[in-house]
Amino acid sequence: MRRGAEQQGFTLLEVLVALTITGMVLGSLFALAAGSKQLAFRSGESLDVAIEARARVQFALLQDEYGDVEEILEGEERFDIRANDYLEPVTRKTEPMAIKLQHYEIVDEETDERISGTRWVKLELPE
Repeated sequence: MRRGAEQQGFTLLEVLVALTITGMVLGSLFALAAGSKQLAFRSGESLDVAIEARARVQFALLQDEYGDVEEILEGEERFDIRANDYLEPVTRKTEPMAIKLQHYEIVDEETDERISGTRWVKLELPE
């Protein structure tokens, strides 16, 4: 069979190769979309847990002027509150202060998620 100007269209082999390549590309795209959807679902669940913990902490801070977060999360076994360093004292102060700002971190034991914040801590002796 001679290829000439009168031949139009594609051969069966060319059509099969094109369909195979198209199928592989579409399969890859669908797998990528499914993985992205799973990741979005898991991150949405993690965000819900973090929002719930943050809401509890904010409620605790609003109810108590010194921010005893431990009392509000006392019944929850999955949250662990870790007190971190105090913030640097104010350079210009006129009298000793009986409260200090302290960083804290709430750790979810099940998912190992961490929420950090700052709270007022009442000192035993003014500094």
